[in-house]
Amino acid sequence: MLKKICAAIGVAVSSLCGTIGCLLYMIPREWSGREFPDVPRPSVEEAFASQEEALAAGGGWFVTMDEDFDGTEIPAPWSPSPHGKRNTEYWCSNMIDASAPGIVRVLAAELHDNVCDICPAEGDFTSGIETRGTFEQAFGYYEARVKYPEGPGLWSAFWLQAGTMAQLGSRGKDGSEIDIYESAFYYEPTKLGNCIHWDSYNAPFYKNHGTVVDTGINLYDGWHTHGLLWTPDSYTFFVDGRAVWKTNAGDVSRVPEFLRLTVEIRRQEYGPYGAKLGEFANTKENPSVFEIDYVRVYQHTDFLNRIKSPEDFRQLYVPKFIAGKYS
Repeated sequence: MLKKICAAIGVAVSSLCGTIGCLLYMIPREWSGREFPDVPRPSVEEAFASQEEALAAGGGWFVTMDEDFDGTEIPAPWSPSPHGKRNTEYWCSNMIDASAPGIVRVLAAELHDNVCDICPAEGDFTSGIETRGTFEQAFGYYEARVKYPEGPGLWSAFWLQAGTMAQLGSRGKDGSEIDIYESAFYYEPTKLGNCIHWDSYNAPFYKNHGTVVDTGINLYDGWHTHGLLWTPDSYTFFVDGRAVWKTNAGDVSRVPEFLRLTVEIRRQEYGPYGAKLGEFANTKENPSVFEIDYVRVYQHTDFLNRIKSPEDFRQLYVPKFIAGKYS
């Protein structure tokens, strides 16, 4: 009986903490007039073509990915985000259009005639592209040129993720979600969100730290670049070559992570960072479109000996009556 009572308490606490964690992520993190960090964007245009060339020259930046999406199919190591229900919407590769050379288009629309062996025929549909299982990197500089999807009720994101998010005991050093940007601000188009998440996504362990940045430019107008300088000591986020936020939240991930560029849909009034979403209204005839022009990734020889693997970190033992279904 005592074990059942403890288990019930553990699940209840986990559920409550999960709700609190969700609410915390909804609280806006305002920039509050602070100056932008004085961090220059790395001079990666002159990066070496390979690690071998960089080492032979005495060190420096080298290219690990230079993807312009010039073909008419999604090129390796990229692939569509996994089919299935994300939250309230479905991710389906039917919503990805790579037919125009030089651009990948991710669509978002309410459909009633979707044809897929995995996803249903009706619902809200969108997707994304990612490098899960094919390309991972720790540290370096990451940059994508994108055009935001227009319309209420949705947002795009460029983010990194580790498969070790659920591992506990080392804060985010053994893997963090790194949101290079999230564009949930259709009604406040000069703003964007940045956030670091670590120690799983579940109560009572989940933690995050983020900010809302007012860039002073309309991010929904034309093309913009979003960059991340990830060093062993900090993350610095860039918009159109200008640093907008710097943090060492979660003690900084040390393990390789994969890349994602995605779109999400929510039929609720507010989304991440407390941003007003509005009512999603895009249809098959008028889909919202997220466009991706290029993704470029660089590594620096100074970072190579600082990379860790998940096995380098000790997993924290969590009793089942505390972790409940989240262990």
